[in-house]
Amino acid sequence: MPLKLYFFGKSREINERENELIKRIGFREKIELVALPQAGTRDNKKNKTIEADNFLSKIKENQFIIAFDEHGQQLNSLEFSRELKKALENHKQVVFVIGGAFGLGEKILNKANLKLSMGKMVWTRNLARQMALEQIYRALEIAGGSNFHK
Repeated sequence: MPLKLYFFGKSREINERENELIKRIGFREKIELVALPQAGTRDNKKNKTIEADNFLSKIKENQFIIAFDEHGQQLNSLEFSRELKKALENHKQVVFVIGGAFGLGEKILNKANLKLSMGKMVWTRNLARQMALEQIYRALEIAGGSNFHK
């Protein structure tokens, strides 16, 4: 089954570099980007709840969830590669999720098998999505024995 990267936004936001990374990732694993609608309220807590319910309605029990969250672990590329490889070997499918404007709801964070941080700074969802794709690509290349990562 292909990897899936869920994000809150619109599929038309996916840019040329992301499409190139999707193509490159596809040589090792198929990946699908799934846009989910943003809740669109001004209430932080309500947004997180609506978005969490929407995301979790798409998830099956046997999927390994990797959530990008500011309070998650910070891994280097080699560590992330090992974690991703282990998840791919032990689970039917691996899914990633990037939060909306207010981050991820507790329901998602509680269900996540792995929480990863992209650092202490805040990133736009478009940049976060591209960074996630870059690291997924790099992790798969490392796991595949490529000399891409030096």
